[in-house]
Amino acid sequence: MIHLLIVACLCTKSAGCSIMQCARWQTATLTSPDPFMQRKACSIRSGSFSLANAEVAYAAATEAMEQGDPRCVDEFFRAAEHAWFDVVQIANEPDAFASRASEIYRSSLNAIVTEGQKHCRLDARRGLRIRSTSGWSIIPVTHHGFPRIAEEFDQLAVVGDYSAPQLHHIYRRNGVGVPVIALRNHESDEPFQRKRQGFAATLVLRHAKTNDSVQGSSTILELHDPLRIASIKYEQSSLPLASDSTAPIALALSTVKRSYVQSFLQPGLVRPDDDGLFMLEPYQPGKIPVIFVHGLLSDRLTWANLVNELNARTEFLEQYQLWGFEYPTGEPFLTSATLLRSQLNKIRARFDPQETDEALNHVVLVGHSMGGLISKMQISESGTALWNSISCRNFEQVVMSPNTRKKLSEAVFFMPSPMVSRVVFIGTPHRGSALAQRAIGRVGSLLIKEATDLRSEHDRLIADNPGVFSEEFSRRVPTSIDMLEPKSDLLQAIHCLPINTRVRIDSIVGNGRWMPGNGDSDGVVPVTSANHERSTSVVMVNQKHAKLTEDPAVIQQVMRILREHGLEAGRF
Repeated sequence: MIHLLIVACLCTKSAGCSIMQCARWQTATLTSPDPFMQRKACSIRSGSFSLANAEVAYAAATEAMEQGDPRCVDEFFRAAEHAWFDVVQIANEPDAFASRASEIYRSSLNAIVTEGQKHCRLDARRGLRIRSTSGWSIIPVTHHGFPRIAEEFDQLAVVGDYSAPQLHHIYRRNGVGVPVIALRNHESDEPFQRKRQGFAATLVLRHAKTNDSVQGSSTILELHDPLRIASIKYEQSSLPLASDSTAPIALALSTVKRSYVQSFLQPGLVRPDDDGLFMLEPYQPGKIPVIFVHGLLSDRLTWANLVNELNARTEFLEQYQLWGFEYPTGEPFLTSATLLRSQLNKIRARFDPQETDEALNHVVLVGHSMGGLISKMQISESGTALWNSISCRNFEQVVMSPNTRKKLSEAVFFMPSPMVSRVVFIGTPHRGSALAQRAIGRVGSLLIKEATDLRSEHDRLIADNPGVFSEEFSRRVPTSIDMLEPKSDLLQAIHCLPINTRVRIDSIVGNGRWMPGNGDSDGVVPVTSANHERSTSVVMVNQKHAKLTEDPAVIQQVMRILREHGLEAGRF
């Protein structure tokens, strides 16, 4: 994505510059009361006394809500409670979810979420406080299907008529309950969890059955994980569950401030709070991790389409857990590769210290652009090649502080990770990109501002060891763009590193755009640079570099590779 340096240039004078998002997020709108259905004759016309009661309660609820009266929560609860009897009777009939009973039920549940939280009546982890003629009571919330995250829910967000033009598909289905987003807004007790994270959920209000374990309540609230649960049992019936697995992704696209331009320009000064490896859900033993690594001038949301497609397919979620790796792209990718390597080791030590989880031996890395180079360095053996590309003296003989020695050692001396068994390269510049050495690349490299302490540390290293380091390394710590120049000694050394023979490699290469002097390309990376010689499969996609991660053909190829990988690992 080197051509986006133009954007970086425009943003240098504006701290905190972010890219505008096209997604539009709206919460659900409530249906209007029906005055005709509130009349006594409504029970005759509808054939449902429960619907009549629901209409009366719903009208009282909307009136109280308009007045800011917290008693609206009690009335919305009663409306949903009455409507449930009709909803459950017709749930499996054609057009059931267009019925008035379903409309009141869904609208009441949405209002319970918004008004319940507004008036501090609803706690997503515990329950709903309701006041009736007999006094206060707690309607418990039970959680179903979530992988150890429900106890961390801080807030529920209702799902309305949103749009997300960046996404190819919106995956939602009609059913009992209402789709919501369960939000965590605090530091998780588990490592590698983002502070703010949204999870797809479905809220259901139903009458308690005789065998329900919840005591003291004839009505309960349930939060279901729609990624794993498609229907619920009620008495003798199986009821389809409403769901919207795309909603959390659309919310992120519309609300997350994407600061990757400043992160690129000032990698040591402006860093996202959540840099590094992260899990979309808590660690799940027995499931193969798929780690998405974005490219230059990008962030985790570049994978929104691919994650959306994988979340919609239960066969993937049953076999894989989705992780991501985010990093400031102005830093040398050696630094980011070191961080990823270190964090993979920490995950093993934290979650599988006895190394009994075989799934962790089959990790898949999917890297776009520079993210592919970071991924490649997880499966390569450095030997002394990287050090020799920047220095003419043995590592032990170079004068440096203990801190500098430790950081340099971790960056240039490493072994392949035993956890990674497959890498998918997407538009990866293995032999560099010609744009890096042209004017736009050189301007971008000059715009990158090093942290003061890093610059001082580098200057001291060069001063203490005159004539020892290469010109590339001596003039400054090489930026990400410096290292993408085809003539970079470091890049050439990385390209020649031996790769773990156990690892399968797949290449997805963009083409259809002619580059003078470089031939066919995706507009940024020549085909000759993106095509890795160790690849077991190479797929050409007529697409420009920046759009590769969202191209339908690329998404289909990644899913094909994951199916194949699952079969080879004995998972499908």
